[in-house]
Amino acid sequence: MKGVARISFQGGALLVPARTRYDHEVVFEHVETYARRHGTVRLELERKRYTVSVCTNCGYPLESLTYALGGRSLCLRCARNDE
Repeated sequence: MKGVARISFQGGALLVPARTRYDHEVVFEHVETYARRHGTVRLELERKRYTVSVCTNCGYPLESLTYALGGRSLCLRCARNDE
């Protein structure tokens, strides 16, 4: 869906507008929040699918977020720049 991001997690999903750079920043903030809450979320943005995970053991939510895209695992900064 162009212009809309889908964030899926155990028990539900969230659709968020994703038309502008600002919208994309908001999407990534939502992804971080839901990854912290649910451990793993799936993000569909601009026809790309990411699996976003956070380590439930170490307690480093931001530093340990990884975005899996294809065969690559990207950190938050790289995932934002890969748009």
